[in-house]
Amino acid sequence: MLALARICEAILPLAYSSAFAIYALAFFRKEEGAARWRRPALVVALLIHTALIYAQTMYHGHCLVYTPFEMLTLISFTITLTYLIVELASGERGTGMFFVGLALLLQTISIMFSPAVEDQSANPVLLNDAVGLHISAALIGYTAFAISAVYGGLYLMLYHQIKSNRFGTFYQRLPSLQLLERMSEKSSIVGVAFLAVAIAIGLIYLPGVLPNFHYYDPKLIVTIAVWAIYASALLAKYVIKLEGRKVVILSLVGFFGTIISMTLINFVLSGFHRFQ
Repeated sequence: MLALARICEAILPLAYSSAFAIYALAFFRKEEGAARWRRPALVVALLIHTALIYAQTMYHGHCLVYTPFEMLTLISFTITLTYLIVELASGERGTGMFFVGLALLLQTISIMFSPAVEDQSANPVLLNDAVGLHISAALIGYTAFAISAVYGGLYLMLYHQIKSNRFGTFYQRLPSLQLLERMSEKSSIVGVAFLAVAIAIGLIYLPGVLPNFHYYDPKLIVTIAVWAIYASALLAKYVIKLEGRKVVILSLVGFFGTIISMTLINFVLSGFHRFQ
């Protein structure tokens, strides 16, 4: 398993880079060869990623959640899988380059900063059901926020092109503003729901499981703040009918907070969220 993990870890960035390049060629140049090979290239990257997660999980005997950088590889995998399902179900491929690019970025960061495979050992805390449910809910929530951020960023790009009367490649290739806004909104709703579950489990059950738990942990405070930003954006959308562009901007601010929470704060400041 260790050898398989090392091989997959070495070739996965190349697989994602190749898929990203093919999607980019199909997006900007509409080359037939690129259009034909983009989905197979993405499937290959996803299969290698699956093998990496399987090999590392079997080698350690636990899920890859020891550090925030390990969780990034799971989020990268979930983004890729979710996009592939959406592409197969809807036939919409105009946004593929951006999702594959985000998956490549997160996976590259994960590989750069995660500890070596053989340097880790099992932590009994991770075998607790409440901890597992807490981590799973947070993972789904963070993934939904990442997907929402992609749609939100594309919405702003297209919005500014239309406002400036520049009807170029992005205008021609991307879905409508209404669809991008709706997809960003739906992803935010999923993220708010699952992160609420993660926060509730954390506040109710984890104090009795983690000996060094405390309510003033920076990770916990920032996570609640991120949830509040997304919840406020959705509330403003439905209650006071806030303009879609402003809701998207609020969501992107929340996603920036998510990245800070998962990386800098978790890695430098937080105590009980580190399982090493």
